Amino acid sequence: MFERLRAGWRLARSVRKAVSRDRGLFIYPVFSGLVSFAVFAIIFGTLLLSVPVSSGNIDVIIFAAIVLVYILTGFFSTLILLALLIAFRASVSGSPIWFRKALSEAWGYRKQAMEWSLFYTVVIMLLRLIESRFRGVGQMVIGTMGAFAIAVATFFAVPAILDYKCTPIEAVQHSVSTIRRNFGETFGGVAYVDLYTICIVLAGFAAFIAGIVLISFLPALAAVSIIILGAAVIAFGLILNYTYLNVLKLILFDYVGGKGLPAGFNPDDINSAVKKRGSGNII
Repeated sequence: MFERLRAGWRLARSVRKAVSRDRGLFIYPVFSGLVSFAVFAIIFGTLLLSVPVSSGNIDVIIFAAIVLVYILTGFFSTLILLALLIAFRASVSGSPIWFRKALSEAWGYRKQAMEWSLFYTVVIMLLRLIESRFRGVGQMVIGTMGAFAIAVATFFAVPAILDYKCTPIEAVQHSVSTIRRNFGETFGGVAYVDLYTICIVLAGFAAFIAGIVLISFLPALAAVSIIILGAAVIAFGLILNYTYLNVLKLILFDYVGGKGLPAGFNPDDINSAVKKRGSGNII
């Protein structure tokens, strides 16, 4: 057990070191967040300015707007994530590429990105529809189980799209078969990247709440500064989580696909931290 813990932390540390060699990779989650916010603001801003609240079809219009936001944010987020993975591969190969070049290469996957966005939106909407049929604890259980199943089934989907330019169904099949064949039911080592970044997010959240609580006891500028600092730390933690976790997914997918590991990674750490129960090496 303790060896598994140590291997998991070493694996997470290797991911952080690999990403730190090219700090330009952190641009992608920031850009993804900005684009998603812009899509949301444009669609709902247009809705507020052009559709009267008294409209008889307001509920249908709002639902259509939500679906459109899901589709467009999913499309752009997938393209930007593909660009991040392309940039990381280029970086570890010794030939780093600029942000614009990575986006240009990712644009070649626009058909697959739109298909994936449509597929994911339909799946999420169906899950929400099923959840709505339950109440209380039942709704929470169904929602949690559904979210977990989707997360596992799509874990390696984007790396699969990157390698095979496949359809959404094929991407899910690649993802699920990769997990079953190489990792079994658990992803022990993957959790260590999340734990590291969650600690940062929680620290930021604590500062944010402290600023709100202390706003009556401190000068306004000091309280607001604490709140802003907390929000900045939360954003920083989320950026790290996005980058580290998606890079780790690509590293694992490439490793089990026989493409080897980037410099600084030890196969024993992966085999110890992220392996099928009772199995030996994952490749």
